[in-house]
Amino acid sequence: MRIHNIHILLYTIIIYCFSGSIFGEGKKNIEGKINEILKTHPEVSLKFLEAKEKEFRSKHADVYPDPKIGFSYRSYPYRSGLNTDRARPDTPGMTGKEYSISQEIPFPGKLDLEKRILLSESELDYWSGVWIQNEFLKSYFELVLSIAAIERELFDLENLQKQLRTKVKLESSQYITNQFKLSNVLKTNNAIEKIKDKIIERNIVLKELKQSLEFYGNHIDTNPIKEEEIIEYLSNKEKFIEQELTQLTISQIPIIQYAEANQVKAIQESKKDEILHFPDFEVFISYMERRRKPFLLDSGPLNVAIMDNPEYAGDLWSAGVTVRLPVWSLSKVDDLNQSNALKITRLQKEKEKERKRIQSEYQATIESWRGNLERLKNFQSSLLPTLQKNVKTSLSSYSKGESALGESYDLIVETLELQSQLHQIQFRRWASVLKLLQLTNHLLPEGGKYED
Repeated sequence: MRIHNIHILLYTIIIYCFSGSIFGEGKKNIEGKINEILKTHPEVSLKFLEAKEKEFRSKHADVYPDPKIGFSYRSYPYRSGLNTDRARPDTPGMTGKEYSISQEIPFPGKLDLEKRILLSESELDYWSGVWIQNEFLKSYFELVLSIAAIERELFDLENLQKQLRTKVKLESSQYITNQFKLSNVLKTNNAIEKIKDKIIERNIVLKELKQSLEFYGNHIDTNPIKEEEIIEYLSNKEKFIEQELTQLTISQIPIIQYAEANQVKAIQESKKDEILHFPDFEVFISYMERRRKPFLLDSGPLNVAIMDNPEYAGDLWSAGVTVRLPVWSLSKVDDLNQSNALKITRLQKEKEKERKRIQSEYQATIESWRGNLERLKNFQSSLLPTLQKNVKTSLSSYSKGESALGESYDLIVETLELQSQLHQIQFRRWASVLKLLQLTNHLLPEGGKYED
C-alpha cells in the first residue's frame, strides 16, 4: 500500500510540473490573422484615415485663388439731401452698369508651403499610425499570453490546494496518534487559506483580462489568434532581437520618424510665417456701360426748353492693382521669428530625447529579457528537477520507513508552489520579447500594408 501511494504521488507531481510547459504546434496562418485585425480594427485604422484625409487635402492646398467677378449699378455724382434728379443740366450722365473682374496673387511660394505643411501633417499621422499598430499588437498578444499564464497558474494552485488538504488530513490523523504537532496542522490550514485567497485574486484578474480581450476579439473571425501561434511567431523573431541598435536603426523607428517629420513641419511653418509678412497683390479690371442721354431738359427760371447735350456719353473702363502692406504685423515680426526658432530648437531636443529614451528602454528591456530567460532555464533545468529529485528521495525514504509521509508532502507542496510561479516567468520572458519587437518596429509581419 505504501509503494502504491508513492507511485501515485510521483505520477501526480510529474504531471503537474510538465503540464504547463508543453505548447501545441502553432498554426501557420497567424500573419493572415494579424493582417485581418490590423486592417479592420478602428483603433489602428483611424490614424491612417487621418493621414489619407490630409494627403488629399494637401493636393487642394496649392490651388490658386479663384477670380472674383463683380457687378454694380452706379449713378454719379451724389448730391446732398434726397434730391436724386439726374436730368438737371449740371449733372454729368454717369449713370450705368459696371462689370469687374479681379484676381488675387499670393506671394510666390506661399501656396506651396501650405501644401508641404499638410503633407507633413499627413506623414505625422502615418508614423503615428505605425507606432499605434505596434502598441496595439503588443497589447493584444500580452493579453492572450497573460490569460494563458494565469489559467495554468490557477490549475497549479488548485492542485496545490488539493495536496494541502490531503496533507492536513494526514497531519490531523498523525496528531491524534501523537506523531505530529498541532502547530504543523495549523500552519497547513493557514497555507490552505492563503492559496484560496490567491486563487480568488487570480480569478478576478483573469475575468478582467478576458473582458479586455473582447476589445480585440470582436474584430477577428471565429478563429482567434491562440497562445501557441503567438509563441511560435515570437520565437521566430526572437533570434534577431540581440542585433546592435545603431543610430541608423534608431532613425528608422516610427516614433523617431514622427519626431523628424514634426521638426520638418516646424521649419516649413516658420518659412510660411516669414512669407505672411510679404505683400500679397490683387489685380482688377472694370468696364462701365453708361446710360445714353442724347439730350438734357433746361429747367431754368425764365425758359423751359430741350437743349443739346454737350457731354460725351461714352463707356468707361479702369484697371489697377492693390497691395496688402504688412504695416502692423511687421512691427511684431521679431517676436514671431524668435518663437519659431525656439520651436525648431525644442523639437530638435525632443527628437534627441526620444533617441536616448528608445536606446535606454531597449537596453533595459534586453537585460530584462536575458534575466527572465536565464531564470526560466534555471527553473526548467535545475530548480524544478532538483525539487522533483528530492521528492523522489523523500518518498523512497518513506517507503523504507526512515521518514514520515508528511515530510514528503512538504516537498511536494513546495515543488507545486514553485511550479505555479513558472508560468509568470514565461510570460515575463515573452512580454520582454514583445516590447523589444515593438520598440524596433519588428513586431508587424513583413510586407503588411494596413493603411489602405
